[in-house]
Amino acid sequence: MTKVAFILTALICASPAVLLWGGPESLGIVAGIIALALTVTSFALRPVETKFLLSTVRPAVVIAAVPALWILLQVLPLGAFAHPIWTSARSALGHPVTGTISVDPGMTAIGLCQYLTLAAAGLLSTAVAVDRRRAEWLLLALMIGGVISGLLVMTHDYLFAALKRPFPRAQAVDCAVMGAVIASAACIRIFEQYDAGHSGRGSIPNLARRLALSCIALAICTGAVLLNGNSGMIVATVCGIVVLVCMLIIRWFGLGGWGTMALVTPAIGVAIVIAANQPAQPGRSWLLALAETSSSASTAMNERMLEDAPLLGTGAGTFGALAPIYREMDDPSYSSTASTTAAAFAIELGRPLLWLIAAAALVAIVILLRASLRRGRDWFYPAMGASCLIALFISAFVNAGLLGTAPALIGACAIGLALAQSKSRTVQS
Repeated sequence: MTKVAFILTALICASPAVLLWGGPESLGIVAGIIALALTVTSFALRPVETKFLLSTVRPAVVIAAVPALWILLQVLPLGAFAHPIWTSARSALGHPVTGTISVDPGMTAIGLCQYLTLAAAGLLSTAVAVDRRRAEWLLLALMIGGVISGLLVMTHDYLFAALKRPFPRAQAVDCAVMGAVIASAACIRIFEQYDAGHSGRGSIPNLARRLALSCIALAICTGAVLLNGNSGMIVATVCGIVVLVCMLIIRWFGLGGWGTMALVTPAIGVAIVIAANQPAQPGRSWLLALAETSSSASTAMNERMLEDAPLLGTGAGTFGALAPIYREMDDPSYSSTASTTAAAFAIELGRPLLWLIAAAALVAIVILLRASLRRGRDWFYPAMGASCLIALFISAFVNAGLLGTAPALIGACAIGLALAQSKSRTVQS
């Protein structure tokens, strides 16, 4: 499994390159690497690790299979549920056309491949992180990926302008947000090692160097969000880090359930106040309420698409195919992109699946936080996963960065790491 861990950590560290050279080709390369690593894992994983892995991921796999099955249904010829566009095509062509839920089955098939690739990445990271030492490598790789993304978003306009390629700034900021949360978890891990007396004789200078590097990583990722993200992304970063700090306080002082409620209740109150003070805009969907104001033309187009989107969606990955239909004559070219991930999911996958995904994310946050309270010295792994999920949940209503391969890959691996360390293996053996 050491070779698999090296492959995965190298892939995570190189994931920011997708921000510069993204596209179907990069997705194919990532899928090929993950498929190879999973094949090696199936032979290299020890029986005791396999048993523990199955007990950990079985519920997650069942939940993750629901979107995959739904996307698969969207490309099947289900005439009764077909999108109305196929009726128009049948009338225009003058002969029968097999209709599907998706308006572009080819793009939906690519979307399915992307989802399966990311789900496989999460499964692979869970298998790798079953071992405590490999989990430390994975945490370091995730932090490096976030730092590189933060540096890219801060220096792209100056160092990479010659590439003359569109830079997915929203995706890079999302990576930096997760990098800030992961770097915070890395700082807490070093404090925990020192407090538990696992530093070892003569290793305190080593811990100090690692703490300094983690603090530098936290500063870089936070700076990238502050300089390039909007207020929503800043709130996502702050919420992710605050949750980690709250879990640290709860464990240090042994506050238990009542103490948890005492810390969580004010946080919920602050979130309600922020939502209540959000400027109301007539006719704007709540899925776009926090969207970046700089993309007003894109937001208006998204509003029109949300109004016309059927309950079952238009098919995963079909936003770009439909956007030209809903654009105004004087809209700029960038208005053909989704304003938020939540809006894109509602349009492509349908509102019922969007609600299901949101509910699953909230349940996963609660489960990981509960696991963090129950764990021993490695409690910060599930807390980090829950914090990343909280940050990603907020960012999904701010921009569409999560639709990109790089942030989705880092997020999937972070959640896989948290899931693997949500239970102690000593209890299982």
